[in-house]
Amino acid sequence: MAMKSKARFFVAVHVGAGYHAQSNSKNYRRAMRRACLAAAAVLSQSSGTSMDAVVAAIKALEDDEITNAGRGSNLTQEGNVECDASIMDDSGSFGAVGATSGVSNPIEVAALLAKESTHGSSSLGLIPPIFIVGDGARQWAKEHGIETMESPEHAVCVENPYALLLLITVLLLQLVTNRSKEQWLKYKNMMTKQPESNLSREDVIQDTVGAVCVDDKGNISAGVSSGGIAMKAKGRVGLAAVYGCGCWATSNLSSSVGCSTSGAGERLIKSLLARECCHSVWESDAGPVSVCSDILLKLNQGHLASQKQDAGILLLQSFKSFPNRLEGVEFLAAHTAPSFGIGYFANFMERPKASILRQKPGDHSEVRVLATRFLFT
Repeated sequence: MAMKSKARFFVAVHVGAGYHAQSNSKNYRRAMRRACLAAAAVLSQSSGTSMDAVVAAIKALEDDEITNAGRGSNLTQEGNVECDASIMDDSGSFGAVGATSGVSNPIEVAALLAKESTHGSSSLGLIPPIFIVGDGARQWAKEHGIETMESPEHAVCVENPYALLLLITVLLLQLVTNRSKEQWLKYKNMMTKQPESNLSREDVIQDTVGAVCVDDKGNISAGVSSGGIAMKAKGRVGLAAVYGCGCWATSNLSSSVGCSTSGAGERLIKSLLARECCHSVWESDAGPVSVCSDILLKLNQGHLASQKQDAGILLLQSFKSFPNRLEGVEFLAAHTAPSFGIGYFANFMERPKASILRQKPGDHSEVRVLATRFLFT
């Protein structure tokens, strides 16, 4: 269905770079189309901002069990959900949460942290936090009006031991789906009885989901959310929460750039991938395709195929006219991973487009790129 709107906007989303089973392609595309429409509903309003649109898109992805974010996330070695998320707009406002439990939509907490940080210091000189981890993130969210789930540690007030056990079980399973539980049981068995090399690609659930959105004024925001790698250590914080890695956004008078990334967290954290992509686009005349392809290729220089650093980049560059009206968008999706799920939508389109980009079988060196420019008239 066409969404008629006088407001100009562009929305791009992804469901991670890694391996997406063919059998799940339809569900991934459905999730991305829903996320695009959620962001578009925000941006079609005159008051809609790019940051609020990113939150809407990523919340839709977190709520869909097919993704590894929010409900349905990969589980830790103890069998719990611990999520990472971050968001940034092109004014530099940033917020993040890491290894947090009991929050269905961690991107919502990250966005509120980003907005609160712009208020400045309190009367006591306290600087608002921009990055909170663990149960502290859940507590902060609850104190600021975001719906949360009680932590199992807070169930000690229940005196009946049977009621206590039941309550803790319910609390732990609120974000756990049948799929993530089955995966955890399989991995647990493999860790004790079988070599890790027996893991099939069909079992690999993707990492970060993300979004980059441009509003009517050409302003950009980018965000990411992730349940992290399966069987991760308790308290592990990945790419999605780290400043400069999972997302980035910046601007000047005539243009803005935003980027959301996905991939092997422990390796990509060292690259500051999102920041590197955005700043390189600014500094180079070669264009986003050449710049981002070179960055991805350099990540794997000197690495064997078995040590390949799978990564995906979703980047938008907006072009503005005076006084601040969106005139055009450069769209780019690039990846070295076997597959990368992406979707996009604009006010002039009839419906969102979503697809799973795939590498050629056996190709361990190619950077797959989808890029185009859209002009608003």
